[in-house]
Amino acid sequence: MKKNRVLVLIDGYNYYHKLKEYQDKYNKCVKWLNYRSLVESWLTEEDDKDSIQIYYFSAIATWRGAGSVTRHKIYIKALEDVGIIPVYGEFKEKKTQRCKSTEKCSNCTCEPDRKKLIRHEEKNSDVNLAITLIEKSLKQEYDKCFILSADNDFASAITKARGLNPKVKIIIQPPPLSRKKPALKREYAVDNLEHCSGNKALLTNFYTILKHQFNAQTCKHPNPWEI
Repeated sequence: MKKNRVLVLIDGYNYYHKLKEYQDKYNKCVKWLNYRSLVESWLTEEDDKDSIQIYYFSAIATWRGAGSVTRHKIYIKALEDVGIIPVYGEFKEKKTQRCKSTEKCSNCTCEPDRKKLIRHEEKNSDVNLAITLIEKSLKQEYDKCFILSADNDFASAITKARGLNPKVKIIIQPPPLSRKKPALKREYAVDNLEHCSGNKALLTNFYTILKHQFNAQTCKHPNPWEI
C-alpha cells in the first residue's frame, strides 16, 4: 500500500510569539519545541514517517543583540539535528511616526512628538513558505501537507496549491493560545484558512506542546531558554 508523502511548513515567528507569551505568563519553558516530535504525533498509519519533509521558516533578529542571536542559532541547530530544514528570511528597518499629542497607542511609552521611531519587520519568511508550497505542489512532491501557522495571508497560496494538485490534503495547524483552559475554535480565527484548505484545522494546546520539548538526555544542545 502506497503511503502519504508528508510535507510540513512551519511559520517560525507565528508560533514563536505564542510560545513566548505562554512561557512569560506561566514561567514554563515551551520555546524548546521539537517540531518533528510534535508533527509525528499527528501522523496516521497511512502516512510515511520515514520520508517526511519539514521546513522551518524564520529570520535571525540581529538587531536584538548577541544573546538573542545565539539562542536562535542554537535552536535552529537542534532542529537541523532532527532533520528539519531552515529557510531564512530577514528583518528590515521601518521608520514610523511617534504618537501625536492628541493620540497614544496601546501600551505606548513614547513621548508625544514628531520624531521618527525605528521598528523592525520580518520579511520574506511568509513569501518563502508560500513559494515552497507552490513549488512542491507543481512537482507533486507530497500527498499531505501541514501548515503550522494562523496567518491568513497564506489563503491564496493554499487555494493555488489545491488548484495545481486537487488530490493533496492541506491541513492548517495554528499555534495554541496562551492559556491553560481550552479555547473555543472561533478564537483561533482560522475559518478562512480552513475554507481554502478544504479541511478542518488541527488544533493543539500547551499540554501537548509541553510533551514535545527537546529531551535533555538525547539533545546535544543546551536549552537556551531553560527556566
